[in-house]
Amino acid sequence: MITFRQDVFAWIPQPEIPNPIHTLEAGSKILGPGGCGPYFGGDNFVIPTSNRHAWAARTYRAMQTFEFGVRSFGDPPLVRDSTGVRPGTTTVLTGKRSEGGRICYSHVATVKASSGQVKWVPSDHWYEVNLHGAAQDPVPTIVGQRALGSFGATLASAATPNLEWDLTIRFQSGTGIPAWTRVQYAKSSATSLDVSKKTFPFPANFGGANNLVHGTITVRRFPSYVVYVTISNDAAAPISIPVYFADASGRNPWGMGALAEILVAHTDVLRPLTW
Repeated sequence: MITFRQDVFAWIPQPEIPNPIHTLEAGSKILGPGGCGPYFGGDNFVIPTSNRHAWAARTYRAMQTFEFGVRSFGDPPLVRDSTGVRPGTTTVLTGKRSEGGRICYSHVATVKASSGQVKWVPSDHWYEVNLHGAAQDPVPTIVGQRALGSFGATLASAATPNLEWDLTIRFQSGTGIPAWTRVQYAKSSATSLDVSKKTFPFPANFGGANNLVHGTITVRRFPSYVVYVTISNDAAAPISIPVYFADASGRNPWGMGALAEILVAHTDVLRPLTW
């Protein structure tokens, strides 16, 4: 059995980011505990782990796992794990972490989209996986509900940007990418956010040289995202490699033009690696 696993994580690399609800005059008195502090808690790390196994001690805003296996390449794929998007926990802080800020409110993020599927494409000799995930900070919706009922909740949710990913990843027999696919990839390669090769240069393949992993991902410019691919078979231990890492630690999600970092979708080509 050959097993292919994909893990997507999204996280806020900053220790905290401003909470605009706190600046409203009413504060937590009318709008609820979501305004109890001036900051939302970030996940407070920039570089992700080098493989998905080591993530257990890290927090995240949202993540998604998908795994399938095949007895022989070209056989129908057997989905082994499709747990959907798992939301992280949004926290509100009384101050900066470096100044002793503590959590005064927390609430699990809202999953807005979650899907995963795999298919065999015989004309291209690859398995194609499509994952879509989206999650949203729940605090604005809770505040809107408290202030204006269901109308306020709907309005606040519509006005709150999602973190989101659309991942297409292909596990191909052979290493020659079809011409039309290369053209599609070329459109997205000039302004890539991906720093996975620079950050994680080794291992540089999944233990082979005759087959290829490749694809694309669409994300928002904020927060940070990483995609791990893990490949294993009955004769070899799993090898897990980040094939995409968008580092948002230098991007500002607040201030003039800052919403563009969260609202604007950006499509990148995944780092192609042999297996």
